[in-house]
Amino acid sequence: MTSGPSHAVDCEATDMGKLEAASQSIFASTWEILTPYFAEFVGTLIITLAFLANSDAKGNPWFAHVSTGFIVMAVVTATKHVSGGNLNPSISMALCLAGRQRPRVSFGLCFAQVLGASTAAFLLYKTGRYQHLQLGPQTGHSWVQVGMVEALYATMLCFAYLNCAASKENNPKNDQNGFLGLVCGLCYIASSSGAKSLAISVSNSAISIGVAIASSSSGGSISTGLGYLMYDLLGAFFAVGAYRVVRVKEYNSTNQIVSTQDLRQDEGAQMAAEFIGTFFIILTQVLARFSAKYDVELGGQAWGTAAALAAMVYSLRNVSGAHFNPAVTLAVRASGRGGSEDFSSKLANIGDSSEYRTAVFFALAQVLAGISAAVVGGIVNAGGEAEHHVPSPLKDATPGQVMLGEMMFTFFTCFVVLATSMTMPVDSSKSKQNNVSGLAYAACLLASTFAIGNISGALVNPASVLTFIFLGILQTDVSILPYIFYQIFGAILAAACYLITHSQLYAKEADDANEKAKLKPGLIHEA
Repeated sequence: MTSGPSHAVDCEATDMGKLEAASQSIFASTWEILTPYFAEFVGTLIITLAFLANSDAKGNPWFAHVSTGFIVMAVVTATKHVSGGNLNPSISMALCLAGRQRPRVSFGLCFAQVLGASTAAFLLYKTGRYQHLQLGPQTGHSWVQVGMVEALYATMLCFAYLNCAASKENNPKNDQNGFLGLVCGLCYIASSSGAKSLAISVSNSAISIGVAIASSSSGGSISTGLGYLMYDLLGAFFAVGAYRVVRVKEYNSTNQIVSTQDLRQDEGAQMAAEFIGTFFIILTQVLARFSAKYDVELGGQAWGTAAALAAMVYSLRNVSGAHFNPAVTLAVRASGRGGSEDFSSKLANIGDSSEYRTAVFFALAQVLAGISAAVVGGIVNAGGEAEHHVPSPLKDATPGQVMLGEMMFTFFTCFVVLATSMTMPVDSSKSKQNNVSGLAYAACLLASTFAIGNISGALVNPASVLTFIFLGILQTDVSILPYIFYQIFGAILAAACYLITHSQLYAKEADDANEKAKLKPGLIHEA
C-alpha cells in the first residue's frame, strides 16, 4: 500500500522522512505506521544484547568495544530505510530539537527503544549473564567526571548523526550517502575507548535505563539509568547547537552562498567544524592514552582515535574539508587544493588571498581545539589510577627513529588525504558521494599508531604534539616539540608528491579555466 505525501515536513533529504510521511498520510495502514517503531524496538534489543554479552569481564575489552560498535553499524544500516536508524533516545531527541522530526514521533521512538533495551536486559538478567555489570564511576573517579564524558560523547554521536542523516547537503536528492551506520558504530568505538579508565561507556541511555529496570528487583537503582538519560539529553542539546553552527546554510532561506558577505559568514562555520572535529579526535586520543597501563598497550588509542577521526571526516568533509590537522592543512594549501571543493572554487572566483587566511585560521582552530581537549581530558581523568604518567614509548627510540617515524607517517597521512578527500574524480560518476575518504584517513592513523606508537607516540599532528606537551603524558628526556618540524616537512613532501602524481588534474583544471575565461571574460570581476 502506498503512502500519500506529507505536506508539513520536507521528506526529500533522508529516510527519516518515510516515517513522517507514514504518520501523516491518510492512506497509510496501521502496520505501516507502527513498522518504524517495531524496527526501533528490535534494533535496540539486538544492540543491548550485544552490549551486555560483551560486558563479560573475561573477554578482551578492546575487542568487546569493537564488537559492539560493529553491531551498531549493522543494525543502524539495516533499519535506516525503515525508521531512520535512531536506536538511541539522545538521537531521537536531537532530531526533534533540530526540527528534523516531530515531537510525537521522537517520543514514540524513545519509548520503543527503552522497551527493546529493557526486554534484552531482562532476558539476560534472568540467565545470570551480566550480574557483575556495574554502571557508574570506577575507583577514584566521580559522577561529575562520568557525566562529562557521557555528555561529550553523546554530543559527538548526535552531532555526527545529524550531519550524516539530517543534512540535506550531505544527502542530496537521489544521491544519499551510505555511511550513516558506519559513523554511528565508530562513535561508539571512540567513546568506549576514551571512557575505559573512568567507567563503562554506555553511549545509549535506553540501555542504561533497561539495565536499571531489569536489575531493580535485586538492588539496582533506576536513578542510575535516569542519570545517564540526563547526560545524553544534555549531549543532544549541545549537538543541535553545534549542528546549527556548522550547517548554517541549511537554516537560511536561500541555502546557498550568493555574495562575498555570505562567503565570509560561511567561513565561521568552517572554523567551527575544524575546531569541533579536532577536539573530539584529540580528546579521544588523550583519554585513550591515559587509559593505557603499559607502553605496549596501543589498542585503545589506535582504534578509538581512528574511529573518532573517520566519524568526524564523514560528518564535516563537505563543510571544511575535514583536515583536523595543521600538517594536513599545510599540505592542502601547498598543493593548491581548497578546504572543500565547493568552498575553494568560490574563493578562486573572488581572486583574493582568502585561501591563505583560511588556512591560517584552520590551523589556529585546530591548535585551540587540541588545548581545549587537553584541559577537558585533564579534568575528567583527575583522581583515578590512570592519572599517573603512561610509561613512555620513547625510552628505547633514537632521535633518528623518532624523526623518520613522525616525518614519514605524516607524509603518508597527508598524501592519502590529498588523494582521497581533496580530489574530485576525473571521470563522471553516478554518485557524487565520497564514501571512502573517512576510512582512508582513519586507516592512516590506525596504521601509524600501531607502527610507531612505541617509537614516537604516533602523534603525526602538530595540534596533538602541543596537547601532549601541555599534559606531559609522554615521558622522555628530550622535548617532543621538534615533532612539529618533522611533521611540517612530511606535509610539504606529501604536497610535492601529490603535484607529481596528480599533474593531470592540474592540467585539466587549467584547460577548464581557460574555456570559461573565453566564454565569460569578465567572470572574475563580476563575482
